[in-house]
Amino acid sequence: PNIEDIVRTKTRNDGIMQFGQNYKFTNTSITKETNTGSDFYNEPRIVSWYDKTKCYLQRFSKTNKRENFLNNMQEEYTRMLKSINKYKGFYIGRYETGDDYIHTSESERCFINPKIVRYNSNINYIRWYHSYRDLEKLSGKTEEYVETGMIYDSLFDYTLKWLNETDTRSYEEIGKDSVILGNYYNNNLKYKTSANGTVNSKLEKTFRMIPTGSIIELTYKGKIYSDSQVASNNIFDIAGNVLESTKAIQYSYLRRTRGGAYDQNSYDAPARYLYYGYPELGGPGFGVRSMLVIR
Repeated sequence: PNIEDIVRTKTRNDGIMQFGQNYKFTNTSITKETNTGSDFYNEPRIVSWYDKTKCYLQRFSKTNKRENFLNNMQEEYTRMLKSINKYKGFYIGRYETGDDYIHTSESERCFINPKIVRYNSNINYIRWYHSYRDLEKLSGKTEEYVETGMIYDSLFDYTLKWLNETDTRSYEEIGKDSVILGNYYNNNLKYKTSANGTVNSKLEKTFRMIPTGSIIELTYKGKIYSDSQVASNNIFDIAGNVLESTKAIQYSYLRRTRGGAYDQNSYDAPARYLYYGYPELGGPGFGVRSMLVIR
């Protein structure tokens, strides 16, 4: 309801700039991030090492100039803020974004037909550049009315804050240990590969990414959590399974990913977890979550 919860401004010599408002999560509180260092003004911005003419921009975006790419990102950001200010909210993908196309280490690592559906296992090995470009396709024939894309880092934070405000997730479950929220190295679970598929069990201490939204039972320290308990306000895999790319930068040359992955422990990489990597890379633990705003 308050646009100030997701954006902050900074007065510079060249005018007033707007940046995403991030949050600090602990096991006892959620507070606005107040650090004023340049690294915390993290979106919309370009990364100095990789957003270069012809190297990546010409291949993955609609321009081959860094300045135009930054301007495009700023325009997208402004449209997002206007929409949220008007409609008082945004939409987040219920599941991690998947594809009809099977992604492997040998694939081009792009989305052929991106979709947000349950039981999809084609959700990893995605490069940041492909995600940024291809998730616009989700709007399809409705692009006159809605705009889709990779989620903003600040909106990922605000989603976690919202989960706490609605008494869906505790401070500790978000900021300290998200073991009951998803697929981690240190829990056991049962999952389906499709709606009518057989029930599979993840073996203890086995690294395995699973289809998005497919957990039907999770066991940790002898306690069993059901499907309805694992979802967070009907959002699945908000923690664990695959790291989810965002539009934010870190240290001017890396891009941020969020939420932890299947080969990490839940207490090392809870829902608030922030990781950063080179945007041209895409491995087995890297995916993305989509967002949608009304035009």
